Amino acid sequence: MSLPGLEVVRALAPVPDAWLVGGSVRDLMLGRDVVDVDLVVAEDPARAARSLARAAGGAPFPLSDRHGAWRVVRDGRTVDISRSHGPVADDLGRRDFTINAMAVPLAGGDVIDPHGGRADLEAGRLRAVSDQVFADDPLRLLRLARLAHELGFAVDPEAERLARRDAHLADRPSGERVLTEVRRLLEPNHPEEGIRLLDRLGVLDVVLPEMAAMRGVGQSAFHHLDVFDHTLKVLDAAADVAAHPGHYLRDAAAPVEAALTAEVGNGFTGRTGLRLAALFHDIEKPATRTVSGEGRVGFMGHDRLGADTAARVLERWRASHALIRFCRVLVAEHLRLGFMVRERPFDRRTAYGYLQATAPHAYESIVLSLADRLATRGVRARQAYVRAHAQAAVEMIHLVQELESEEREPLLRGDEIARLAGVRGPRIGELVARLAEEQAAGTVTTREEAIALVRG
Repeated sequence: MSLPGLEVVRALAPVPDAWLVGGSVRDLMLGRDVVDVDLVVAEDPARAARSLARAAGGAPFPLSDRHGAWRVVRDGRTVDISRSHGPVADDLGRRDFTINAMAVPLAGGDVIDPHGGRADLEAGRLRAVSDQVFADDPLRLLRLARLAHELGFAVDPEAERLARRDAHLADRPSGERVLTEVRRLLEPNHPEEGIRLLDRLGVLDVVLPEMAAMRGVGQSAFHHLDVFDHTLKVLDAAADVAAHPGHYLRDAAAPVEAALTAEVGNGFTGRTGLRLAALFHDIEKPATRTVSGEGRVGFMGHDRLGADTAARVLERWRASHALIRFCRVLVAEHLRLGFMVRERPFDRRTAYGYLQATAPHAYESIVLSLADRLATRGVRARQAYVRAHAQAAVEMIHLVQELESEEREPLLRGDEIARLAGVRGPRIGELVARLAEEQAAGTVTTREEAIALVRG
């Protein structure tokens, strides 16, 4: 008897004599949409992939030199094809978790379930196929936490024991594979829970050792948590603000929603990238902590140093320049709006300065700043501070949106400024920037005023 939904997969990937395996079978059993189709064939996977592309459309390309797997991308979905190594049941024995170790003929038929995956699905349990699953592929250490978080499943005690035993291997996979798993771990609701599970398994300190120093680092009286737990609360708050901008930002939500939906690199949307930046935002607090003679705790420069550290981590994970720039901006500027709250009401000059500092991610930067405030609830923190910060966020969004919507042609070109002011080198750039600011502020509106400014 065929699984419900199998005909949809068959229409997407009409590969003769193939077996549907792994997460594809799991998702069909759970009634989830199958986005990534995983097939096993007895023939050459390259031939099967090219035949599929010719018959049904799509772009075929090799996926793995080691395993000889091929991928065909069709209408935003992927079809991965690999060669079986003997009976299908033997292949299933080399997979990671029992819920991923089931197979069904693509043409229809009974499900092969040699490891009790169906029972584990029904129990909501993640169980390892063997005691070598993590040694065979250490990326499975991250996948265990990701699947448990994504599916809402419990980790079997023996699987947890094996993960903790092999956690030291977690930094062996390529950076690209680690980054993909981190992204998928952060995507579901309540990402704090996913990171805490990764920590419980002993994997977090291996793939992101920079976070280990955060534990036990006390903060000022405005904070009720150490740096580590505060970071995870900011992560949770950032996810909630991004998921419900209309609640937190009222009539200023529209441009924020648009920014959070756009891709910022490596498959991260602004919404998921914001969660990644939240993980990094206080990462250099342990290294910058000071205590004054009066007992005041400070972290001078942790924002700028943290931006550099975030960039190094993302370079280790082979992230794109776009994603690195995104996180660098958000981490470096996460304090800016909070320091400006007392300057309200903001004027156009202030908003222009904020936009220049946080471009092209001003809206996401505002969300991270608000999330940081929401997670700060020490004995000296007051609810009024949260309210004022939220009002400042709304006010800044409106002004930034206004500035972005305007088309302001420079009143003077750089070469004109050089000639009129008699300057050269970096001074030209300084005057260009100053003129742009005055135009945005509305204090310089004519060419004559611009000439007077640069000559003054």
